[in-house]
Amino acid sequence: MDCRHGKRLRNLSASDRGVMRLNQMSIAGLDLLFLEVNNMEESLAFYSGLPGFDVSTHNPDSEPPMATLHAGKLKITLAQHLETMLRRGRGVNFFLGVNDVDEYHRALTERGIVVPPPADEGWGGRFITLQDPDKYRFFFVQWLENRSEHEERTGEEAVPIA
Repeated sequence: MDCRHGKRLRNLSASDRGVMRLNQMSIAGLDLLFLEVNNMEESLAFYSGLPGFDVSTHNPDSEPPMATLHAGKLKITLAQHLETMLRRGRGVNFFLGVNDVDEYHRALTERGIVVPPPADEGWGGRFITLQDPDKYRFFFVQWLENRSEHEERTGEEAVPIA
C-alpha cells in the first residue's frame, strides 16, 4: 500500500505507521455531556424548559439518581451528587450551535426564561448565555461567516460586547 509520500507502507517503521493512523483520525463531534448536579428535579426543570431539549430517561431511584436528555445529536446525562462544599460549573462553558439565535432567544422568552438579548462578539459568533442551577454556563451560538450576514438579516450593525 502506498502512502502519500511515495514510500511503501510496509517499509515504514511501526511508529511511523502509528503516526499515519493518528493523522487520519478525526473527532466527529461532542457526543455526551456528563454533568454532576446537586438537585436533580431542579436541573431537570431547567433543561426540559429549554427549546430542543427532551428528557429521554429519568431514574430518581438509582444510585446516584440520573437522567438523560437529548438536544439534537448531543446526549446530556445528569447525575445527582450532593456536594455542599463543591462549587460546580466554575470555569466550565459549553458552546451549543443553533441555526437562529434570535429565534432561540424568542422561544426562551416566550417560555418565561429571562435571558439578555443575543450579542455579537469579535470571534465570529452571535450568542446568548444561560446558566443552569449548578452554575454551568451554556452559550447558544449562531456562528456567523461574516458580520454582513447579521447586518443583512436584521438591518442593524453588529455591536461587540464591551
